Amino acid sequence: MMNIRHLFKLMWNRRKMNLLMIIEIFISFIVIFVLAQSLVKFAVYYSEPLGFEYKNIWNLEINRNNLGNIEARKEIELIKQELKSYPEILGISEAYSLPYTSADVRTKVELDNKEISTHTMFGDDNYANILGIEILKGRWFNNQDNASNYEPVVINMKLKKEFFGEEEAVGKFLGQRDDKRLIIGVFDQVKKRGELNDFGNLLFKRINPDNHESWIGESILMKVRQGTDIEFEEKLMRRLAMVSNNFTLEMRSMELMRDRSFAKYSSIVYIFAFISLFLVINVSLGLFGILWYNINFRKSEIGIRRSFGSTAENIYSQIIGETLVLSTFSLILGSFIVFQLKVFISGWLRSDVFY
Repeated sequence: MMNIRHLFKLMWNRRKMNLLMIIEIFISFIVIFVLAQSLVKFAVYYSEPLGFEYKNIWNLEINRNNLGNIEARKEIELIKQELKSYPEILGISEAYSLPYTSADVRTKVELDNKEISTHTMFGDDNYANILGIEILKGRWFNNQDNASNYEPVVINMKLKKEFFGEEEAVGKFLGQRDDKRLIIGVFDQVKKRGELNDFGNLLFKRINPDNHESWIGESILMKVRQGTDIEFEEKLMRRLAMVSNNFTLEMRSMELMRDRSFAKYSSIVYIFAFISLFLVINVSLGLFGILWYNINFRKSEIGIRRSFGSTAENIYSQIIGETLVLSTFSLILGSFIVFQLKVFISGWLRSDVFY
């Protein structure tokens, strides 16, 4: 077996020739590591539950055209009453900041001098039922909240663990002093941006049509019977255009919204996979190039060693060993840098995937 110390000495003696290859492997390793971690992260996200249903759900988007809150509320209620009259529609829900949309409301939540930024979504009392959101602890919004002195909220498990750890959260408050919010329920997760994303901390607020100070939704979700086709959609939109005189309305299927969102984020996965494959091939060709160089440009050295009794196996071991030492040195250096950079990339890479 070739002495490892001797291999390192040979690599050092050819350091000028090996420097570019070391730099190439070093940089490629760091880039491939980050990209591979990202691909694993996407795979983990995809394997996790989505948290809601999107099939047979239609989204009626509402553009209020600067209509005031009171007038907008009256017109939304007229639209909702019209939708309830169709047997093809099994249920409706008023909402804001839906899954697969770009609307994103951020809220800072405080508790015991701890402040956390969280995404906020809005839904009425039927929202969880329409989208099939499973409540793990407590309940969703209902008429009991009309008499509450505090604003009711439903939070996801991640936000619950941020503030309360393994303790029970239902019945406790978020916020300080006059801005207290009562936690009435906890759910696992709702991936607003789809299967390939983890939406992070999430909090739901209630849309209450009976409260003039409540948030007004800009979408009405409809759960329709399976097999409901575009003919019904066209008929419905013609009727709604007659009912609503001030709004601009647009109907979109959540299945189509999901397909567009998935195509957007999956393209990132394909790009990362292509770059990683390209770098792996590039580094492999570089290492084969070194092998080719060592064999073809060191024929005289090989001949001398053969004349002194070295076997072909020993010569092959040395040449391959030099290549392995070169790549190993680059990988060790790259691993050291990667762990130093963990602080800067921890926001992008999940800790459970990183280790």
